[in-house]
Amino acid sequence: MEKPGKAHGKVFVRVLGVRGLKVPLPQQATALTCTLNNGIHFVTTPETRLSKDMRIDQEFELIEHNKLEFTLTLKVRRDQHIAAQSQALAPPPAPLPQPTVSAPKSRGGMLGFFSSSPKKQSRATPPPPIPPHKLPDNLARYLKQDGTLARALISFKDVAARCDSRLFETSYPLIGQRLEVSGGHTTMELGEIVLQMFRLPPLPGVLSNQLPQSLDECHRGLRHVAWHKVTYFEGTLTQNGGDCATWRRRRLRVIGANLVAFNDVTKKATATINLKKAIAVEDNQDSRAGALSPGARSMDDDGMCAVERSFRLIFPDNQQIFFFADTDDEKAKWLEVFRALVGHIPPNPLWAELIWQRQQEIGKQPPHTQMSSPGPSKGRR
Repeated sequence: MEKPGKAHGKVFVRVLGVRGLKVPLPQQATALTCTLNNGIHFVTTPETRLSKDMRIDQEFELIEHNKLEFTLTLKVRRDQHIAAQSQALAPPPAPLPQPTVSAPKSRGGMLGFFSSSPKKQSRATPPPPIPPHKLPDNLARYLKQDGTLARALISFKDVAARCDSRLFETSYPLIGQRLEVSGGHTTMELGEIVLQMFRLPPLPGVLSNQLPQSLDECHRGLRHVAWHKVTYFEGTLTQNGGDCATWRRRRLRVIGANLVAFNDVTKKATATINLKKAIAVEDNQDSRAGALSPGARSMDDDGMCAVERSFRLIFPDNQQIFFFADTDDEKAKWLEVFRALVGHIPPNPLWAELIWQRQQEIGKQPPHTQMSSPGPSKGRR
């Protein structure tokens, strides 16, 4: 059995993809990966094809702490066509100096005396000036030696309030560099990386296997807990069974998975029936019509099924609660609601309920004690 320890917050990060990449794209298929590095661990995504706008759709889970930062690095696989691009960036070799042609030595003696006048010494033709090297505008010009194209730095404290217990989508600039003719590099923004983030706050007392394991589970759990807080229907029924030993007229509301009875005077809840435990809802008129068919359910001794406009909720161990409505129209509406609910109620995980209660408490605080406004749900850093 797991022992409760110190609770830590979780941060779910989903890299949706890259948008508006401003680099020359090779004609050949080029593989790219994204690596998350938080200084302790690094995880690399499967390869995806490089394009101007590409989908990565990879999720990461991090443990929250005060100085949580991480980088997302895009790296290109150095295939043969990338290596060829890198070679094209190298300047051509300097031409070899041409040898100097010397004048012939003068002849000695009388022959030299009667020879023609000496010729001027011939000089080597200087080589033509080397044209400045032009760098081809290819992808390799933007890559580091290990294939790194660009990276983004995320400081979690900058967005913690915006993704606290909710999904937050944002984008960060991808910073890279370009090789220049001088041999230096120019730092520049090459596009943006799009993320979804969700902070799950510390929840003391909840076991780790009861916590969500993905961003989708977080989103789904909060959607479900919100479903359980909605009033879907209300009206008046007369009830027999459950906490009612005799027929009792009640004002009832369907709130999430519960059928709640309210006092007409105080307006406070007096009883709750958990509809998640119900296994069926039956129209008593349908049951009575089929009572003579083989294998039909036997009628109750007290004749409750004979009550007009009545129906019943059936629970395990043959437990039943009977109701009847004032009009046929009201009965039809109640049956529609119960049939839509029984057997179709979504779960309400404990962690999501605790977060909902936490948000309710924050909402009750005076405005000056609440956190600053989390801002829009989508934006750019």
